[in-house]
Amino acid sequence: MPESAENVVAVVVEEAMGVREELGDAVAEAVDGTRGGVSALAAGGACGLLAVLTAHTALRDRLARTWSPELAAGALALTYAGGATALVRYGRTRLRRAREASREAVEVSREAVARTVDEIARG
Repeated sequence: MPESAENVVAVVVEEAMGVREELGDAVAEAVDGTRGGVSALAAGGACGLLAVLTAHTALRDRLARTWSPELAAGALALTYAGGATALVRYGRTRLRRAREASREAVEVSREAVARTVDEIARG
């Protein structure tokens, strides 16, 4: 292998190792942050669930004064089902958009790597 090609290979390997170290640090930091974030979200979700259950009980009791308990429960169930449907549709749409954005980001990264490799190969 000519000396210039060996130099290019050495530079590429050196850069790849540097990027690998940076990514390793970034991934470790992201994992630590994610653990704390997930714990906080779970605790917040539990508190939110308790608040919703309390509100549900109060609303059901209030409706049961005017309607039969079965009718009150049915009305609340239909309301919750409608809300759940809307939220699921919204969530699916957001996840699709996020997936598309991720694919775009990967493609842009691949193109950038390919351009860099071409530039290094040309010298």
